Amino acid sequence: MPQQRKRKREDDHQHEDEEERYFLNPEAVSRHLFCSICQEVFIKPQRAPCGHSYCKKCITAWLKHKKTCPEDRMPLQVAQLHNDFILTNIIGDHMVACPFRKLGCAFIGQLQKLAMHKKDCDFNPANIPEFLLKGVESKQLSTPGPSNINDLNVPDNEKSLPTPAKPSLKMRLFQNGGGQRDLLVSMFDNKENENT
Repeated sequence: MPQQRKRKREDDHQHEDEEERYFLNPEAVSRHLFCSICQEVFIKPQRAPCGHSYCKKCITAWLKHKKTCPEDRMPLQVAQLHNDFILTNIIGDHMVACPFRKLGCAFIGQLQKLAMHKKDCDFNPANIPEFLLKGVESKQLSTPGPSNINDLNVPDNEKSLPTPAKPSLKMRLFQNGGGQRDLLVSMFDNKENENT
């Protein structure tokens, strides 16, 4: 049992590493906040003793094959890396949209608050009841999205964030159901059981 929990935590951390990030103003993200290995904004930045920082996933993969810093070729081992909390905090202050925006979520906030929002987001597939999932194409839920707002097919002359997709009537009822959510879920579950 503890082995399963540890594996689940590792899977959750791996999923966080691959999380979609829709930066609202990617031009405002300093070039100093980009990993020199993947050329993307740092994810879980790790600092080497020589002062260079990299995404945790990037530098770990690099050090499996080479035992040097990618920038200055100084000898480097995984045990010498430490979390670069300063970069984490700076990146965490940037504004992002929820990755479930394509399903209808309108959340916009700091990146550091995104993980907490996603846990409670009504549009997170983990939070959506079975009767609502049937109406959503699995492709929508599993297709990785763009890493910033420029990749959302927004015309160059529009600098604003596109509006979220309009949720279905069932989803709106579920969202606004408050304490009646369980009743709504059981009602649709019973209806589906009658049809089978």
